[in-house]
Amino acid sequence: MLLVLLSALLGIANLWLARVELETAVEAAALAAVKEWGDSGGGDTLIPRQVGVEFAAANCIRSEPLTIGTNYDQSLSLPGCNQNLSCILTEAPPGGNLIFGAINDDDPDNVIFNAGECPSCALGRVLIDATAQGAGNLRQDNGWGIAFLRDDTTPAGLRIVKIVIDLQANGGTGQFQLGGLDSTLGPTITDNVSPHAVSVSCPGNQNYQQPDLVGFTDPEAQIVFTPATGLSPTLTIDFLPDNNPDGGTDDGFAPCDRFRFGASVTGVGTATNPATDDDDGDGIGSDRAVVTVYFEIDGTPLPPVEATFIDNDEKSNERLCPPQYDPSCNDLIVHPLLIPNLPVPPASGNNNNGQSYALVAGGGIGKFGVRAQAKIQVRSFGSVFLGNITDYCVQAKATALYDCSTRRVRLVRIDTFICPGPVDDVLVCPTCPPTP
Repeated sequence: MLLVLLSALLGIANLWLARVELETAVEAAALAAVKEWGDSGGGDTLIPRQVGVEFAAANCIRSEPLTIGTNYDQSLSLPGCNQNLSCILTEAPPGGNLIFGAINDDDPDNVIFNAGECPSCALGRVLIDATAQGAGNLRQDNGWGIAFLRDDTTPAGLRIVKIVIDLQANGGTGQFQLGGLDSTLGPTITDNVSPHAVSVSCPGNQNYQQPDLVGFTDPEAQIVFTPATGLSPTLTIDFLPDNNPDGGTDDGFAPCDRFRFGASVTGVGTATNPATDDDDGDGIGSDRAVVTVYFEIDGTPLPPVEATFIDNDEKSNERLCPPQYDPSCNDLIVHPLLIPNLPVPPASGNNNNGQSYALVAGGGIGKFGVRAQAKIQVRSFGSVFLGNITDYCVQAKATALYDCSTRRVRLVRIDTFICPGPVDDVLVCPTCPPTP
């Protein structure tokens, strides 16, 4: 009788400890993932998911590291903007572990997590791409592009006053080559001479091309690069309104404006693939370079917003034929990722397609939120004494919030959890209250 009682107590204690350890692990995963996502300005969730998986694995449950999946959708076939593959938690293989979404805590009595809404710290959307294959071509091919996108949520009077690209923000060794003794290496702004970067030739001799420079009356005077010469890990670009010596009415870098420029780099991608990434669009993303965008609205400065470059793996010649058009600015969409103004990758072969991009996701709803959850089997310690080894199931969940105003994270309790998921191409919400 004592042995049975001891076995039961040990079994309960073992399960209780496993539950506590699992809770700690998913809390760490949620906090790390939402911090990475929020600091990156939102957008693509792959890297934040990978960070969450790594932090989960750093925690052990009964001496075994916790293994979870990224739950990342790469197919673009599912609804929503946060790339959640599934809302359903599974044990083996692990699935539905990391859910990304927006948190609305305006009502402290009903904190809402919605995986179908896109959070953001920015009021405007900005695309920055580095698209060039091979050494020297980030300058020669005007490989850098910056487009100020617009949608229904973009407020009037919103302008970009400065952008800073930092090649070494996440430990890279890259530097901009900005002239020096060779003035030909300095930043150059592209003209609108064909062929344009955002273009595609489709069957039937149909050619679609979009001008590289839109919205600046005097780009050479309004777009100022610092430094203009030498080697530098950062490149600052200031945007000046009405800086036209002939007199003008240009209002600066406004929504729907865009331009491309050339600037050489060296030393990027050396930590991953120096033979192919150096001075190449891929190297910018593999080093996870960071871009910081400074907005103002009606002359009032707003807090700066960061985004991290990702090295996408779309292959050569993948394109939309015929292309689509973004109705807000009539921007051409030729890339399979359906991002306006993003050129088609110039080359093929795994991730070495010559392209990286950063997307500041503006106009989002609510605050950044990540829900981490896991379900595992735990062997009952006490049952070993009885010769009957039984596995028990424990599961835990945690939700972390990223506050744009403080750039800090915290754990929160969710009252309403809404997770759209694919069931016969219909959005379902298995755990939220039914709609009226």
